[in-house]
Amino acid sequence: MDEEKFIRFVLDHAEDDPDRLLLSADRWPGIDVRRAARMIAVRRKMREKLPSWHAHPEIDCPALLSLEQCSSEATALYKQAFVPEGGRVADLTGGLGVDTWAMSARAAEVHYCERNEALCAAARHNFGILGADNIAVHAGDGPAWLQAQPGRFDLVYLDPARRDKSARRVYDVADCEPDLSALKDALLQRTDRVLAKLSPMADITRLLVLFPETREIHIVAVRDEVRELLLLLQPGLPAVPPKIVAADGDLRFTFTPADEPAAAVRYANRIGRYLLQPARALRKAGAFRLLSQRYGVAKLAPGTHLYTADAPVAGFPGKTFEVEEVLDWNKATLKEIPARYPRLALTALNFPLATDALRRRTGIPDGGDRHAFATTCNDKKKILIICKP
Repeated sequence: MDEEKFIRFVLDHAEDDPDRLLLSADRWPGIDVRRAARMIAVRRKMREKLPSWHAHPEIDCPALLSLEQCSSEATALYKQAFVPEGGRVADLTGGLGVDTWAMSARAAEVHYCERNEALCAAARHNFGILGADNIAVHAGDGPAWLQAQPGRFDLVYLDPARRDKSARRVYDVADCEPDLSALKDALLQRTDRVLAKLSPMADITRLLVLFPETREIHIVAVRDEVRELLLLLQPGLPAVPPKIVAADGDLRFTFTPADEPAAAVRYANRIGRYLLQPARALRKAGAFRLLSQRYGVAKLAPGTHLYTADAPVAGFPGKTFEVEEVLDWNKATLKEIPARYPRLALTALNFPLATDALRRRTGIPDGGDRHAFATTCNDKKKILIICKP
């Protein structure tokens, strides 16, 4: 089949329904319509997730699942900071190769390892299209390949699969493949820096117990959605506390596990003019007392991760709302509020009802230009805070 003709077909039918194309496959006898339909679906997801790759219609992707499971371009580029300039890097779980490609921009040489032969073939093809000529592709088990190599690596990276044999999602490190906890000693014999991408659902406190070699934990979000948790292991360094970094675009909030409990937190005795909600990366990191100390804002209650201030807070890592009114949560409010606010964005935090249950209870459809937070104050009082962004 003429590859140039195939690519032109994919581009010409970029907005068509892939399923409809398959039903009409006999209209194009010289085109592999099944492959074309897959690539059309892939390129639609790639447009936002991997814009640099989407710019090259020759890029191949053997399966849509590979694209869904790979890092986004934004999170892949974030990992470049871990690569020593001109270093030697090994990616032991290459997958589609997005992380390998990103790290190759700073490294002298990168070794991509992947068990899946189709992904290896696609990686060789794609790296050539992208001009990443310092990547060597190796088909087979990554950890086994690493142990057979001479010399040391400046960074070893792995992204354990977070699905079990039944394709169900798993979150615990020991349930992922490969198991980093079983593998770490062997890896640290070949490098002084291991970077692992783990589930955003992983428990940070447990990770610090499992991996005493941890030097950094990065919670990486994109547009306020936590996408990855990165664990950097470095053995044999002086006894320094590990660093936790919450990141989202230009946001960087850094602290150590000991900083949070030691922080001087101030609790609110009233709701000020502004309500502040930490970014999701901060909420995952667990830096709640620290936000009060560093930004001079009052926390609503120990279990309520909302803050208040009477003036705008410059640089606060999260969303700021202007408070319009504060209502007691009671039967009168429940009866009154649907008539006054026909649509509301609702969020329940540290409240007897979850958000979905609260919406059913009030009967208010989602939407509108107002946001209501149902929450608990430091005096245990239940309130509804109506505000606007």
